[in-house]
Amino acid sequence: MPTLRPFRGLGYSLDRFVVTAPAGMRIADLTEVVCPPYDVITPALQADLLARHPRNAVRLELSAEPDPYAAAATALAEWQADGTLARGEEGSIYYYRHARPSAPDEPAVQGVLAGLLLESFGAGVRAHEHTLAGPKAERLALLHATRTQLSPILAIYFDRSARYDHVMGRPWTDEWRARDADGLLHSLAAVEPDEQLLKHLGRQQLFIADGHHRYETALTYQAEVRADPRWTDAPPGSLAADWIMIVVVNAEREELEIQATHRLILDADPEALRSLVRDPDPIWRAVRVAPRELTVRLEELGAAPHPVFGLVLPGNEGYLLIGDAAAAEDRMQRERMSGAVRRLDLAVLHTAVLHDRLGIDPAVVATGDALAYTRSAAGAINAVASGEAKAAILVRPTRLEQLAAVASAGDVMPQKSTYFHPKLLTGLVFYSLEGD
Repeated sequence: MPTLRPFRGLGYSLDRFVVTAPAGMRIADLTEVVCPPYDVITPALQADLLARHPRNAVRLELSAEPDPYAAAATALAEWQADGTLARGEEGSIYYYRHARPSAPDEPAVQGVLAGLLLESFGAGVRAHEHTLAGPKAERLALLHATRTQLSPILAIYFDRSARYDHVMGRPWTDEWRARDADGLLHSLAAVEPDEQLLKHLGRQQLFIADGHHRYETALTYQAEVRADPRWTDAPPGSLAADWIMIVVVNAEREELEIQATHRLILDADPEALRSLVRDPDPIWRAVRVAPRELTVRLEELGAAPHPVFGLVLPGNEGYLLIGDAAAAEDRMQRERMSGAVRRLDLAVLHTAVLHDRLGIDPAVVATGDALAYTRSAAGAINAVASGEAKAAILVRPTRLEQLAAVASAGDVMPQKSTYFHPKLLTGLVFYSLEGD
């Protein structure tokens, strides 16, 4: 089962950023210096963050310098030397909370941030989706340069125990707060280590919800460190590289939101794309729908048991691709994957549309050259209209119970199957691999 522990967090100095100190506690406002994780930072957002504050964490997470990794390492060293960042003297665990869109000023979803002992996916920690090679290479280069984990990953577990409320009730004195780009309030509070809490979490099955690339990168980095003859025989958990910074959330008790991630087709034969709506197909029937109405129609069909997608083609053409459940199941039976994956919209899409009809196989998808991804349906439609994409496929969001079923089966979904909202912020705390 998972092993969690406190760690000495590296963070923005409370002495520099405290805005209030009520009743024996210190509260810091980090809104101007935090950023989202690398994979949702657009060029426009990157420029905004760089202009917002000279110590914004984007200079570490996604630097705009010619050598971003060296620049991040230099900035990290300078910020520690000048007191912008300070490392805790003792190990801590943290409560991480964030607000929901319905109440942006009131953090309501809570989890525990701690160090997690790295292990291969399987027994205690399970993955739910495939990854892409490019992001892992970039994150590894950044980890080599900075020797610091800059953003926590998110894992969920399912526990109906009433003990949850008790173990999450410890008081705290230091708290860091920040608002994200959507105006939602995030807060991080340092608390003394609680063995009861850590043991409780260590009895849970963890499912990686967000951060697969960073988890796999941490495993690669750990293997590199332990390949050094000096550390090969070090006991498990004795090296800083054996651990990863993680937020664990009880999905049984917290309301987590998963948003859809739509597909932009960057490279495909125009005739093959046109054939999706022109030629008969044993699985699909195409229904003409205006592109701007596709998201509404997908929401109306949110609970439908059969697969359904929105297809946007050049010339402002939109279609619903409505699948036949039995025909889709028959096609997916030929694939070497679990039943939990076969039933997913995205698995059917990647198999019966991308592979069978467009010739885009999983190896090509993994390179990142044939597909791009966006949460914005309007952005996907505009990308086709501008010629940036050959076509767009709008999808329904994956449900939480589908994620758990896939991970429990020891299987994985296609890349970018889930988008948990809001994203955990980068900059509330860092995990330095130096000195441990």
